[in-house]
Amino acid sequence: MLRRGPLVWIRFKSSFSQEEVEAARKWLDVAETKIPRRIFDITYSRSSGPGGQKVNKTSSKATVALEPWKWLNPQFCYWIPKPILEQLNEKKIRYHTKSGGLLIQSDKTRNREDNTDECFMKLAEEIRNNVYFESEASEEDKLKWEELAKVSKERRMLQKKKQSEKRKMRSKNFDY
Repeated sequence: MLRRGPLVWIRFKSSFSQEEVEAARKWLDVAETKIPRRIFDITYSRSSGPGGQKVNKTSSKATVALEPWKWLNPQFCYWIPKPILEQLNEKKIRYHTKSGGLLIQSDKTRNREDNTDECFMKLAEEIRNNVYFESEASEEDKLKWEELAKVSKERRMLQKKKQSEKRKMRSKNFDY
């Protein structure tokens, strides 16, 4: 893979094969359907906000939780592809608890199943927002960056020349 550095292209090696990365990209597209709900602790409680007496009588607020020792543990999070799991280990997502677990809540609707679905959609969206796979740079992009590097170098050399002339003008010339 190519990675753009400060006006140069650097090649770095990924620890995952191209097939694993492609499978992880595909998984991100359908992440909501690939999350097994049975490993999560799902509880319901009384909701707040709009809904009238209905929210006071029914437990429609969904809370999806995962213990700290299960979250990002490859044994329990087998459903997350390894390239994604590695990136999630490096970056904390929004729903991390202080102890390292996972806690997502939703009381958007008056239906508990819809709120549960909303929690899993939030988790999938947060994973999508925190995971990034670089793609191969096109030849057009490479040429553009090379041109920018060339222009930048010319500008820098011109600036150095101006600075040098300025210093020469300050010096006292005693040759009469």
